[in-house]
Amino acid sequence: MSSFCALSLRLVVLFAIFLVAGCAFNTGAGDSFNARNSHWQGRLILKVHSEPVQALSADFDLQGDAQVGRLSLFTPLGTTAARLEWDAHGAQLQTTGEPQLFESIEALTRHSTGTVLPIASLFDWLKGVEPFTPGWQVDLRDLANGRFSAQRLPPHVPAELKIILDR
Repeated sequence: MSSFCALSLRLVVLFAIFLVAGCAFNTGAGDSFNARNSHWQGRLILKVHSEPVQALSADFDLQGDAQVGRLSLFTPLGTTAARLEWDAHGAQLQTTGEPQLFESIEALTRHSTGTVLPIASLFDWLKGVEPFTPGWQVDLRDLANGRFSAQRLPPHVPAELKIILDR
């Protein structure tokens, strides 16, 4: 796989992980998950201040919670670019070809982004709750208007996430 393709795949997965972060609108739709889970959709914009700086945007569909969930990311043409699924037994990343299996959603985020992302806090953020999450600053002030943002602070690689929720 070329380094450009590998970088693109890592960025798609990074988007997916940040989507889990609370960048969505709760539609309350049900699925094969149990009733305690939720469903969110929207668009996200992510900028990672690495070398080189990486910037992406994608539409998404997120179902579940921090324990059991599914996240789909879509290309501008509406096709599925990536699907992440996780439960107590592990996590799976499906892009093209064979799915990649991981021991947990944390292991998947570590593999995809180089760090473990705060999945439990992300679902709290979706509910408008701001738990203390080391390394992250969250702005939920405009959540009622369908907007959400979070920043990853130094000494970690800084990142900016902006969300526009479907209404």
